[in-house]
Amino acid sequence: MTTKAPRTSSNRVQKWQEVDDLYHKLLYWYYDRENLKEARRIARQLEGKLSAATFDRQTILHEGAWSLVLECKGDLLGAIKHREKEIRLIKRLLQISLKSLNPNAILKYYDYSDLSDRLDLLAILYHDTGNLEQARKILRQSKRLCVTHQIPFDGQDLLDDFMAEQNGTSQKTHRNSQKKAV
Repeated sequence: MTTKAPRTSSNRVQKWQEVDDLYHKLLYWYYDRENLKEARRIARQLEGKLSAATFDRQTILHEGAWSLVLECKGDLLGAIKHREKEIRLIKRLLQISLKSLNPNAILKYYDYSDLSDRLDLLAILYHDTGNLEQARKILRQSKRLCVTHQIPFDGQDLLDDFMAEQNGTSQKTHRNSQKKAV
């Protein structure tokens, strides 16, 4: 008797695709267009999909989407909690890839540049809650990661701004500086 691997339910895949689509729409309206009214409308839709999800709640997309929804709603501490979970999951995936016979298959969707992006986003959340020291610490961690893996560090402007802010020479807001390719 031959045992076949169970097929992934197309309904489950479709639901995750809907979550992913709404997540990217929310990114567009919240960061690119800076349209809070439209972003909140989409955030409510995404929140409904995430709340109704009884499948695979401990995924990178699930945590990243919740972080974005909560940030859009103004719950920065909740957004931080989910962004930190997302980062832990990405780190775990990257560790698994180190032991894999085919790391490229694992790194197809998330790699070290994604980890750096999420660290930069987390730093902005900490900045926006008033924890400038933690924000700078996380950006320095992101920079070290980029140097180690020989990838571009996109958070240098943020780090410079945060340093200037500490010295009292900048009053920039950083929501608009967030990565557009998340």
